[in-house]
Amino acid sequence: MKPYPRVLSEFDTMRAVVGGRSLSRYGDGELRQADRVCNIKPQVADAALTARLRAILLDSGACLVGIPNIHDPGPKAVHWNTYQWASKLLADRPYGSAFVTRPDSAPWINDDAYWTLVQSLWLNKSVTLVRGQQKSFTADVLLEAGASEVREILAPVRDAWANYAEILAEIGTPETALLCLGPTATVLAVDLCAKGVHAVDLGHLGMFWKKRLRGLPMWVTPDDKAVA
Repeated sequence: MKPYPRVLSEFDTMRAVVGGRSLSRYGDGELRQADRVCNIKPQVADAALTARLRAILLDSGACLVGIPNIHDPGPKAVHWNTYQWASKLLADRPYGSAFVTRPDSAPWINDDAYWTLVQSLWLNKSVTLVRGQQKSFTADVLLEAGASEVREILAPVRDAWANYAEILAEIGTPETALLCLGPTATVLAVDLCAKGVHAVDLGHLGMFWKKRLRGLPMWVTPDDKAVA
């Protein structure tokens, strides 16, 4: 088995994103769907989606790709070390860390300096938010956190990939697009980046943002895992 590639730290990844890089992220579900045509909780199997997810891992244009940083000694290291097999899907190039949105896997990002970096993505800015469920960011949360304006595009909670063309067309070419839409967001970030949009796949980061505001532990509960 070839070695797992080098992965930027979570802070370096987020600094690159704040500096203008778009970000496409792969969690365990996206990696499984890149490996084979299979179902995951929010998205049924689709051969075209698998093909895109696999291709993006090798060539994403100017968009940075985040993958699990299996070298991190976090609390879920045993789980993520089982993904060594994903090296067969990866190129010999730098990747960002997908854990930029997961303080449960990288608890060192639960830090005021890090959250300030994250907030700068929308602070005093007009942004487009593309989401399915309410568990991550919503327009209200971003406005309360300092966004000047939020255009919110609601997509299907399940199987958003079936409406990919329509979602992409509705987004258009805003200056900044924040994406919380599972594997569909992974692909959207790359295609929007190619159009000159600063597109950032934030996954469930909004869920942790809200936990932080409420003083809750940075772990995922069974209710958090449920797909509406």
